[in-house]
Amino acid sequence: MKNYYFILGLNIYASEAEIKQAYRKLALQFHPDRNASKEAAAIFIEVNEAYEVLGDALRKREYDKLLLGAPAEPVIVHRDPRYRPKPPGQGQSGSRRRQALETMRDYLKYAIMLSRLALLFSAVLIADYTLPSEQTREEIVSIRLQASRRDQLSKLSLQDGEVINLKPQLAEEFHQGNIIILYSSAWFSIPLAIENEDTKFKTRILGSIYGNFIFLPIVLLITSLLGTFWWKGIEFRFNLGVVNGLLMLLSFIFLRIHNF
Repeated sequence: MKNYYFILGLNIYASEAEIKQAYRKLALQFHPDRNASKEAAAIFIEVNEAYEVLGDALRKREYDKLLLGAPAEPVIVHRDPRYRPKPPGQGQSGSRRRQALETMRDYLKYAIMLSRLALLFSAVLIADYTLPSEQTREEIVSIRLQASRRDQLSKLSLQDGEVINLKPQLAEEFHQGNIIILYSSAWFSIPLAIENEDTKFKTRILGSIYGNFIFLPIVLLITSLLGTFWWKGIEFRFNLGVVNGLLMLLSFIFLRIHNF
């Protein structure tokens, strides 16, 4: 049997005024006009069902007897199927959904802050990528081929100790002792491309957040924009905040790994 007091967030000794006040608060919070999510709609139905019983003195008295385990007289079932008692277990499930949604609502401001921070971070990444790159001259100290089960990579060791990974076909354009021009991002020094100073052959460096993983800043920009400016749905905005936090952390890790 559903615990209507629990659904309204009350104890069994709640007065008529407290029941009415709790109902108005929850009905306003989860009304479809204010919250369009499916979870809120389900909770709104449960709140109405609870008030149908507890807001009526006769039905409340009979319900209290049932709740305390005493024999009770038959209770008239509401004609609207939405407010009829559901099979055992569904009430508890709805209550858990309501609790989860309320928790999300309590922490929503922090989720929105994460989305705003992620938006700022993605803007910084995009600026770092689009600003004129830094150019440094380096000498190739050695080139070695590293093979794995899936792929082969040529590792170009530079004079300053850094190593650049290239496909073997591209690495053929570079030789030990060649002077190269290394193009790096303006702020975070992420390697973008290298150019053979003699032959002018230039190729992108794909193994970085601005290479094969360029989708990460783009996805972060989109989700952070949604999390910052989309105002409908508590659960959607909360989940976006969590996603933005994880994407931001992942992007930061990639920055630390790939910068020179």
